Amino acid sequence: MDMDAFSDDFHKLLGRLVHAHARLDFNIGLQLRWMGPYCQVDVSEHLDPLKTQYAQRLKKLRQLTMDIYQPGGEAFASEFRIWFVQADECRALRNDYAHGRWGVPGSFDFSDGDTLATALPLLLFIPLQWDLSPDRPDDSISMTLDDFAKQVANAERLSSEYFRLTEKYRYSARWPRSPSE
Repeated sequence: MDMDAFSDDFHKLLGRLVHAHARLDFNIGLQLRWMGPYCQVDVSEHLDPLKTQYAQRLKKLRQLTMDIYQPGGEAFASEFRIWFVQADECRALRNDYAHGRWGVPGSFDFSDGDTLATALPLLLFIPLQWDLSPDRPDDSISMTLDDFAKQVANAERLSSEYFRLTEKYRYSARWPRSPSE
């Protein structure tokens, strides 16, 4: 494999991951922008990127989503719980991958008795840390470019998955509260 192409493909995927997270964060903000007034909750602080981080916006979205769609019952709650876990994992993945160090390639898979010219190049990810002691355990992660591409694709589908769920449970959503409630 051409190592320049491998490096380019990796960097495109890393950029797509960062972009997918930014798009998800923006969509979370848009949801909060309508859900706040709908639920009569002030969300203005959550919409200020200088005051509130993604994790706090996600937590507020979870609260409001569970309030609005609660009439959907356990099926709704279960599906949304899974989505919120995945959305939080996307944040952690983006943070780790954007701030850690990468070997591109970091190693090669010689499992088929390949030579260096025919071996599968692997990405090597090392989480950000400064412990350089010799007895420190190796916490690096090796993965194929395809494995990384699957992680990126999962991050990219989160926004559309949220909207799919809201559409699925739209008819069980509670009506807005009246000002007297």
